[in-house]
Amino acid sequence: MRRPKVLLVNLAVVVISSGFFVANTTTSSEAATKSLTSVVQSCPAANANALRTAPALSGLGKTVALTFDDGPGQSTLAILKILKAYHVRATFFNVGFNFHAYPQLIRLEAAEGFLLGDHTNGHPDLSTLSPARQSAEIGQVSALQRQLTGSVPCVFRPPYGIYNATTLAIAKRNHMSLWQWSEGGGDWEAKGSNSSHWIHYIESAVIQGAVGQPHPVVLLHDQRGANPATVSALPRIINFFRRHHYTFVDLLGRTGPPGVCGSPSAPTPPTTFSTLANGTTLASGDAYTSPGGQFTLTMEPNGQLIYTETNGTMLWTSPTGGHLGAVATVSGGALRVNASDGTLLWSTSTTNADELRLKSNGELTLASGTTEVWTSHSRLTTLHSGDVLEPGWYVSSPNGRCRLTMTTSGQLALVTPDHQTFWSTQLATTTRHAVLNSNGAFELVTSDGTVSWTSPTTGHASDALRVLNNATLAITTQHGVTIWATE
Repeated sequence: MRRPKVLLVNLAVVVISSGFFVANTTTSSEAATKSLTSVVQSCPAANANALRTAPALSGLGKTVALTFDDGPGQSTLAILKILKAYHVRATFFNVGFNFHAYPQLIRLEAAEGFLLGDHTNGHPDLSTLSPARQSAEIGQVSALQRQLTGSVPCVFRPPYGIYNATTLAIAKRNHMSLWQWSEGGGDWEAKGSNSSHWIHYIESAVIQGAVGQPHPVVLLHDQRGANPATVSALPRIINFFRRHHYTFVDLLGRTGPPGVCGSPSAPTPPTTFSTLANGTTLASGDAYTSPGGQFTLTMEPNGQLIYTETNGTMLWTSPTGGHLGAVATVSGGALRVNASDGTLLWSTSTTNADELRLKSNGELTLASGTTEVWTSHSRLTTLHSGDVLEPGWYVSSPNGRCRLTMTTSGQLALVTPDHQTFWSTQLATTTRHAVLNSNGAFELVTSDGTVSWTSPTTGHASDALRVLNNATLAITTQHGVTIWATE
């Protein structure tokens, strides 16, 4: 076999910020509460003090965070519909007693990409409770959310905005930052009314309070009873912030439409590639690699042209097996495989390609300038047992907009086209690779063989790790059951 020909390209370095991590489902509230510290490994570092200004993002200017307390309730569906129609992210601080009344709404909020926060189980004045009672109030919501959605909250808001040092300590221990608000619409005072008076009152309160603030956090309500005035005022509030050039964020600093990996206005991140020019021939044993060596295109002795991952998993193959001595060529604007006697065995139906590209996302494409005229559709979206990611390698979502990247700085990071980080391991280590082990654990392994980070999914053989279009990273069993996922 001939020595593989390796073509190299420069790889971009992704800038990483903090992300968050989600744990397994647990049926016992008490066990779940006790296990939070050991399971939740990468929520953004909890702030030592209460926060009340929306996350500021580099290059985005003014930001605004819409938050909804006390839900879910009778107006949740209407609020979600408006937020989705306007492509606006928001944060929902839910109370435990409504989890039992509206579990399907909790699941819907999470499934549609909104951030869920902890607002205690029974909405008490926490400053009047003992440390044990406060801990139970906060921990019960985390356990309930985990049972329903597979995620745990990374943000917390105390009822009435009242808290003490004990509250802050408990929130931090559970990896949650404590969030207040900078402006409120007083919408809870409407008590179910949808009169023009209350609609104007809510809209005016939010707008007047936000004037001059570069990063307001807006407090609205989604209580169990209907909040029609809030629903009616919401589009007006959104339009005000849009007209004044605010970017909507949730309290983790995520922008763009909910449930989407990055704003559609952000360009799809560029994919690096190696190039085989017109006239290139691949005889038996010849091989070319994608940037960094994540994928290899090989001409097999049996006449098949195959594109594989580093572990040998096949992503694409030509239908030409059983023809010893066959040769592949990039010529005449097409990719062709000919038998040893020159008979054409297979060809792409193209005539105008300038080159064949071995892309860093697992695809083969024939291209003419910036136009792709043929693709193998073999984009890597899933890791299977034994698959690795080395620095510079990545797995993309099916739509190509979201990437799980093994960065050159030794982190795993789920990033968007505009370089927002939805999740990361937040480690600074000399990492050799990440690997999905046969025992179901996804691990970071350092240069000396030490495991520096692992997902809590051991004991599940034949798992698969997928990057989804909605900016979710999920590990599923061989039966399709999700056992770990980012929110």
